[in-house]
Amino acid sequence: MYLNTNLSFLRENKALTQLEVAGEVGLSQKVVSAYERGVREPSLKNLIKIAGYFSVSIDDLLLKDLRPQGSILARNLKYLRNRGHFSQGDMARLLKISKANMGKYESGAAELSNQGLINVSEFFGVTVDDLLKKDLSKEGK
Repeated sequence: MYLNTNLSFLRENKALTQLEVAGEVGLSQKVVSAYERGVREPSLKNLIKIAGYFSVSIDDLLLKDLRPQGSILARNLKYLRNRGHFSQGDMARLLKISKANMGKYESGAAELSNQGLINVSEFFGVTVDDLLKKDLSKEGK
């Protein structure tokens, strides 16, 4: 489920505070915070209010990562690097790029070339589709 990350993303994308969102949907700031941290799930009634407020479907709010795809790649790069116990310098050497560029790829400030995507997918044994579309950190859960 993506509720917590989507709620946080949608709120921040509109430059709103948790308190502002809470006021708009009739909740407390603490409840919105708990939803964003994933320690509490909304009732169906509150889920409908939140989805309506942000003009997204409940399906998308729960089941689809609404963050831009570039950020999915960035998160996956960092996740795979950390899972393999590599430093950014190690990854930069493996991909034959600068450490500064590796940092840019992991932050989403720059995009890997097609060949870079292929190199990463082959090295870690994942598909390019998965690199770009799936949150790989959730695969093992």
